[in-house]
Amino acid sequence: MFRLFFLFGVSVVLRLEYLLAAAVVRAKARNEWVITFTLFSYYTIPRLSCFTITPILLSHFSLLSDSEYVKEPYDYSTYSAQYIFLFSMGYFIYDMTDMYIHGEAPYSKEYFIHHSLVLTAFSIILYTGKLFGFAMIGLLVEVQTIFLHLRTMIRLTGYAKKRSPAYNALINANMACLFLFRHVPVTYLLYVMLYKDENCPLPLRVFLTCGLAFLTYHNTHLTVSSFS
Repeated sequence: MFRLFFLFGVSVVLRLEYLLAAAVVRAKARNEWVITFTLFSYYTIPRLSCFTITPILLSHFSLLSDSEYVKEPYDYSTYSAQYIFLFSMGYFIYDMTDMYIHGEAPYSKEYFIHHSLVLTAFSIILYTGKLFGFAMIGLLVEVQTIFLHLRTMIRLTGYAKKRSPAYNALINANMACLFLFRHVPVTYLLYVMLYKDENCPLPLRVFLTCGLAFLTYHNTHLTVSSFS
């Protein structure tokens, strides 16, 4: 019960945060600086700090203290990791709801599929107590999200048009992390599911392999978009 409360609590808090930001923007519609600051504060920072940094710090602490989840992605299990998954699920529920409310669902099918796959996979993981390592490795993709959100923050402030050396360095770091923390983990997990793991039931392995194949497509699409 507490886990469900935590899950939906994350979604509710993020929704309230958005409504507060929208109210401030409407109240200060004539002040461009206030709008920029509000978007920066209430849109980018919460996602950068809560959704990205928190899971990354927790997962990397686990990586440094216990590397078993890399060696045994299926059998590895730890109590603290479940709240990383629940937090991520809460965010995805909020994000899907937000896209639906604002009429973006027809134009965001890829993200709906992605979010649905992750929600299904994390639900299976929490129910069975298996595949914790699989999910922890998958969350490494959020390292790249740090640089992606930093780039968004700079664009909101208007400094991206100046194309400074620091901004170019950020773009290069974003591309490097895209390969290191998106393509490499997904490729490793595909290798584990196809060749290494012998404990995962066949139906679950097929589902996870299909999900990883979609993520490979999703990451490739993101890479092409980043280059363009």
